[in-house]
Amino acid sequence: MPTLAEVRDEPMTADGLVLRRPHPRDAALVHRGTHDPLVREFLQGVVPHPDTAAAERWLTDIPPMLWRTGRAAYFTLQDAETGDAVGWAELVDFDPGYERAEVTVWLLPEHRRLRTAKAALRLACRFGFERIGLRRIDAYAAADNMPSQLTGAAIGFRRAGYRPALFRGSRTHRLHDAVHATLVPEDLC
Repeated sequence: MPTLAEVRDEPMTADGLVLRRPHPRDAALVHRGTHDPLVREFLQGVVPHPDTAAAERWLTDIPPMLWRTGRAAYFTLQDAETGDAVGWAELVDFDPGYERAEVTVWLLPEHRRLRTAKAALRLACRFGFERIGLRRIDAYAAADNMPSQLTGAAIGFRRAGYRPALFRGSRTHRLHDAVHATLVPEDLC
């Protein structure tokens, strides 16, 4: 498995979406996403940027540093036809010994449709399998976030366990139980 810094990171396109490395010009997307109530409730550690200038500074510094150090691969999801940014994807918690990582995807509210969510999650997983050489990708969804669980199942994720009180929502700080699902390259559909 290559280090993240060695990975070919050209954009990937499929099903009307483009998965690409984020740029500072994606600040409006990141600002909106970090203020979205569902993103903040169902993802842990989401800190809302106070304005787009703060999001731009974060995009300039943090994602490139995480790629360089091999700690995380962050992506902007954009509509292939319009070029509009529609969401965000992450591959985090890399474990080179087991050739695995964890995936997270969120979409802006106006783009939350099963077809778009499946395409976004599939693209992020394809990147992990095809470009990084992962052999397994894990996903955790809040037990009360059924759309996220269904999206994973629709592209081949299989339920692997249940984790009581796994994480706190960033918005309400409520503890969420989580469903753990896993995907291997052969099951991606």
